[in-house]
Amino acid sequence: MDRLAYWFADRTMSIMQTTLDDPAGVSAAFVQAINAGDLESAIGLYREDAVLLAPDGSQARGTGAIRALLENLVTMRVQMTAQVKSIVVAEDFAVACEDWTMRLDTGRAQDNEQRGQSIVCFAHAEDGWRFLIDAPWGL
Repeated sequence: MDRLAYWFADRTMSIMQTTLDDPAGVSAAFVQAINAGDLESAIGLYREDAVLLAPDGSQARGTGAIRALLENLVTMRVQMTAQVKSIVVAEDFAVACEDWTMRLDTGRAQDNEQRGQSIVCFAHAEDGWRFLIDAPWGL
């Protein structure tokens, strides 16, 4: 394995191992993965049957459809921040409200920045927490 592939594999393992113990960690890992351009780690944070709401209100169902949306973020070199404002956990499900910013990294001083508040539902399984419903633009 070449050095770059090893770096990505190592980074993916550390993201997945350290963040699936609680729902807020999943959100933090998502931001870390997108900021690093690591699409595979970002996709790995979603359940196979997850739903991601797109800005136009359409629903990307399943990791294949979600991948297509997230590829755009990675391709555009988006840089994100997210802060969990509140979270409610009930057994194997959790709902969180998060404030986020997303900045398109164009290399110019005046990069395009967006802000929003998301609603996120998480589900817990044997291997940890994962996104189940991700509504970054709200409902």
